[in-house]
Amino acid sequence: MKKRFGKIILRTAVAVLFGFLVEKTSAAPVDQYHSSWHLVRETASEDGETFADVYDLTGVDQTIAGNFASKNTSTVINGGPFRIPSVNAGDGAHEGYSAGTKWMFVFSGENFNDVDDVFSFNMVGWSKTNGMLQNIAEGDCVLGTQAVVVYPDTGNAIGRTSGVLTGITYDHTGGPSEKVFLRSTAGDFVDAIAGMLAYVTGTNITDGYYEITAVSPAADPNLTINVTASGDTTDATVQFNPAFWVDTISLDQTTKWTSFIDGATSSTGNKGILEVINSGDNEVAAIVVNLTGIEWIQFVIYGADAATNEEAGNITVYGRRYN
Repeated sequence: MKKRFGKIILRTAVAVLFGFLVEKTSAAPVDQYHSSWHLVRETASEDGETFADVYDLTGVDQTIAGNFASKNTSTVINGGPFRIPSVNAGDGAHEGYSAGTKWMFVFSGENFNDVDDVFSFNMVGWSKTNGMLQNIAEGDCVLGTQAVVVYPDTGNAIGRTSGVLTGITYDHTGGPSEKVFLRSTAGDFVDAIAGMLAYVTGTNITDGYYEITAVSPAADPNLTINVTASGDTTDATVQFNPAFWVDTISLDQTTKWTSFIDGATSSTGNKGILEVINSGDNEVAAIVVNLTGIEWIQFVIYGADAATNEEAGNITVYGRRYN
């Protein structure tokens, strides 16, 4: 009897311990609707002027070859490509997915040259550590006008707070001071930079997005913004946001990664392995990719030099499990 009772106690203890472990490892939501956003590419300018400047897939330049060991590490989080995680960092809670599930990715960047600034990207991956590079997707992005107020990780946009300033004086007297917005208190415009977009409203001013053309003096600046206006005002509102979400993504080659699943195309109701979801109204666009067989991914950004007339700058990429 004692022996049997001891077995019951042991089984109960094992069951309790197993239940605790299950609870610990499955505490996080396991469905796609609650999947976390992950920082896939840290905020940075372009990796190179062209994709070939970053990865030489011909193998002629061994220093930037397409194998995992030659991976580009200049602007990717933690000094390397993003690994499709199966466990939340820090708490060990399983999110219910592993390498090979479908993921959604979104982009943001800074408009330095009026609205609709552009940049290009290649999404590459490796199936295993030290494997060969696989070119998954390539295309172009256009920034919309939905501002990045906070990123999904709750941090301020690109480390700079988005600003809404009211009661600003606008001097439209002509000459050198024409189209200058004067700070109302010291430090009002300290986070603004030349080339950033501002949304300006006020008496005698035509509401709209305008480029900040000068920030001077640098330490405690006034702003020069070439607004359309008919006269001075003391009630201008200046809203400047460092970053905007991409609203349009176009793929250069749709054959990089198949858009078929078991012979069915997305038009039949079966979503493709590679697809683009564009907003069409200056909102957030996304690319959705099935990453079956891929363990590591990296977004290579090029054509994103703020000094160039129509190119965006400081691009960030976020990703999350889609299903």
